[in-house]
Amino acid sequence: MWHERTRKILAFTLTIALALSMVGLSGCGPADEPDDEDENDVAVGYDETIKIGVHTSLTGGLADYGFAAAEALKIAAEDFSGFEVDGVSYGIELIIRDDKGEPAEAPVVAQQLVDEGVVGVIGTLTSGAANAALPIYNAAGIPMISGSATAPDLTEQGFENFFRTCLRDDVQGEALGLWAVELGAEKAVIMDDRGDYAVALGNEVQGTLEAEGVEVLRQEGQEGDVDFSAQVSNIMAFDPDVVIFTGYHREAGLLFKQLREAGSEAQFMGGDGIKSNEIAEGAGGAENVEGTFSTFGGFAQEGMPGYEEFAARFLEATGVEAGPYSENNYDALGALVEAIVTAQSFESADIISALGEISFAGVQGTLAFDENGDVSVPGGAGTDLIPRFEFRDGDWVFIG
Repeated sequence: MWHERTRKILAFTLTIALALSMVGLSGCGPADEPDDEDENDVAVGYDETIKIGVHTSLTGGLADYGFAAAEALKIAAEDFSGFEVDGVSYGIELIIRDDKGEPAEAPVVAQQLVDEGVVGVIGTLTSGAANAALPIYNAAGIPMISGSATAPDLTEQGFENFFRTCLRDDVQGEALGLWAVELGAEKAVIMDDRGDYAVALGNEVQGTLEAEGVEVLRQEGQEGDVDFSAQVSNIMAFDPDVVIFTGYHREAGLLFKQLREAGSEAQFMGGDGIKSNEIAEGAGGAENVEGTFSTFGGFAQEGMPGYEEFAARFLEATGVEAGPYSENNYDALGALVEAIVTAQSFESADIISALGEISFAGVQGTLAFDENGDVSVPGGAGTDLIPRFEFRDGDWVFIG
């Protein structure tokens, strides 16, 4: 189905390009990237157009994650445009908005997308933003599917409109803690940045480690901090076997650099928030984070039936490798369209109901949502699904 749809899109694109050249018109070239206030006009040529919101973070410390999400969704919008409801073909117009990676901005973005009249929303990027925006989307009855908001409580608050195509942090946190135990850790430091995602993941890691008899020192910083001298002093005095940072890559790089400079020989680890190649920049060079381990809140790309083709298309479209959670966001839009087609309706209640019933073949494999809106896969969602990575020579390498 993927190849057939791609061929149709390519044929359609060539036809339009030829027609435009014959009448002397010109469109935006590849260098004309829309900013976060622009629409993504892939809907031309269909009977009708629907608006789908993209609530992400295109500026701020998580801009690389937001770029990956937005670009993957542009590819998905091309692929899934042309679906039919009651015999009418619909194109997808993406309304992309930026919350700057700040939870305080998330409600503003959410209200903007509600006011735009979007049928559904893909996002948010982070758990903190999701917690802040969910009440607004829920009150408006708008279905919301996140490809990267992993905090467990997001699907435990009774919001029937929220779904996600990534795994929860209670699964990832347990997997990260068990990995540290496998490495022989007897003393571990867990440090968070006080954000919703980092605290929730840190709590899961800590509970797992303590249940295994590991002595734990908990530390905290703040997103945006650059000086971790107080925490470094505490960590060096504790002399841990591992240091696990549960926030994002910018602060992780700075912390690990300062620990190396202080003489720490601990194994550095973290969750999906640190799995960006930009961690090396924050660390003052790849050598300061060489050998760092990371888990990820999604499935191993190596086991995804559609990833190789998706990654090639992402590279061709953007000139860079597919970033973290790009495939999860692609599948989020696919699931939303599948639900609309199944419901044969654009009514929010019908779409939300259908999301709880569909089984969707995406890049990651065959996906469904459980009664809470969490992604469900055949065989369950145990810690064995959480992939492991090691930072080597400036890149994250899959190791199991």
